[in-house]
Amino acid sequence: MEEFQRFTASDAAALEAGIRDHRDKLAAAVRAGTAAAIIEHAADLGTLLITARRETEALQVLQEQLTLAGALPELEATGWFWNAYATALQYLDRRDEADSVFAKALALTREGGWRRLQSFVLQHRGRSQVEQGRWQDAEASFCEALHLRQQLNDPLQASTQRALDGLMQRRKSRPGEGAA
Repeated sequence: MEEFQRFTASDAAALEAGIRDHRDKLAAAVRAGTAAAIIEHAADLGTLLITARRETEALQVLQEQLTLAGALPELEATGWFWNAYATALQYLDRRDEADSVFAKALALTREGGWRRLQSFVLQHRGRSQVEQGRWQDAEASFCEALHLRQQLNDPLQASTQRALDGLMQRRKSRPGEGAA
């Protein structure tokens, strides 16, 4: 699997500390039975584990809360949860499953009006589409993410522009691939 512009944490020690902290927060939320907090901390922990290249562990954490996440579509944290779940599937080379979960996350963000989160889902989905050779789909995802980030004056618009530039470079260097 060739990963396209995957994020790498600049401070591995801080990343590990964040994983421990969020693991503790998730455990406390589970003990308290606080559904919203469980989803929020599961999403955060899953995202950090993915950043640490521990996708299998992230998937396990997230799968434990699938039923609860399905029952709480009105929470923005649920959108983050589905984005993390799709990303874990993507990096575990289960992209067909990831596609449907990215679609679910995107639908939730649109229904909830969570434009910043929507830009994240589009960016992650776009990277997965590049990895599948679906360059036109990826370009559409990145363009929509960039448009949202420009509207929000989000500093991450530079990251999205780099993704678009990287996609265009890839298309030039591999003519005939990703034409679909």
